[in-house]
Amino acid sequence: MIWREHVTLLHPSTTSVLLSLAALGSVLAQEVYLDRLALFLAQIFLGGSVAANHFDEIVGRPWHTKMSTRSLWFVALTGLSAFVVIGLYLTMKVTYNFIFFVIAETFFIIAYDLEIFDGIFHNPNSLGISWGLVFLGGYYLQDQALPPLVVITFLIICICAIQGIGLYERGKSFGKDRSLADPEAKAAWQTLQIVVLASNAIALTIVIYRFWLLQF
Repeated sequence: MIWREHVTLLHPSTTSVLLSLAALGSVLAQEVYLDRLALFLAQIFLGGSVAANHFDEIVGRPWHTKMSTRSLWFVALTGLSAFVVIGLYLTMKVTYNFIFFVIAETFFIIAYDLEIFDGIFHNPNSLGISWGLVFLGGYYLQDQALPPLVVITFLIICICAIQGIGLYERGKSFGKDRSLADPEAKAAWQTLQIVVLASNAIALTIVIYRFWLLQF
């Protein structure tokens, strides 16, 4: 069924990491505004998952879906439009500086997934920076400041994301068709799943701890 292909394109494991980074950046701020957090999570889901992954499928059909190109464009543009609208709302409500995050992430979504400029931005480094910006954007939206420790954490996340994307690229053939993948792809894919679970567990633990602290 077509809806299953849409779910497949959401890549739940990578989407969960993106949302974890968004939540982690947000809850590390001195004061957490839940409305901003909720809107930011929705923004990242719509742009970083829905739009980005459907754009990616338009170019070369890497996941071999049977959806029409028109459907892919419709879902991708709808997701990206919602991403921008939420970003503009947060920019107007919280801080005008947030527009730089909206512009940067919109650029990466389009440049990476549609492989514009001859695919110069379609590489792990670009995607790793984009994922790091999700963490940074979440923090800045709450605190409107970028202390040195947060910037250092952003750089660490970029490096880790780049390595994780490398694992994804080596193992995605196993994720697509396990019967045809070689042992190296299987090992990379299984390692990636462990990394994803560990990353989500760490982020979830910090989020729960932070909200537990808010009760006192």
